[in-house]
Amino acid sequence: MKMAEQLISSLSMDWDPETFRDTFQEKVAALIDAKKAGETVEKAEPPAEATGAVDLMEALRASVDQARSPKDTREKATTSKAGSRKKKAAPAKKRITSKATSLQSLTKAELYKKAAAAHVPGRSGMTHDQLAAALTDRTA
Repeated sequence: MKMAEQLISSLSMDWDPETFRDTFQEKVAALIDAKKAGETVEKAEPPAEATGAVDLMEALRASVDQARSPKDTREKATTSKAGSRKKKAAPAKKRITSKATSLQSLTKAELYKKAAAAHVPGRSGMTHDQLAAALTDRTA
């Protein structure tokens, strides 16, 4: 016997329809009987929303950025020449970069929600990085 045939024969079984039940049909029949008897029937809870697939590279990138961020901030805060002086406001370009970095740390689903709120065209076909770039362009 070939390997595929062995696999199929090991996974196959005799089908006995008596061992299977249609639970959906049973629940519907019970609801109909309850309605006929005058009982109140409560609506079922809506199914939970799908969370979507997790992009492992995005999760890893966000994790690395998040782990790197506090260290970078601490170094910048302690390396100023005069510790008691107030820091100057960052140039606009750096603020945009930090905005882009914060957008990169979001999940694709979070970026998509922000893009929908900002009415970014073509957002449904965009990747994580494209969504972040489009949102960065909108806020610049």
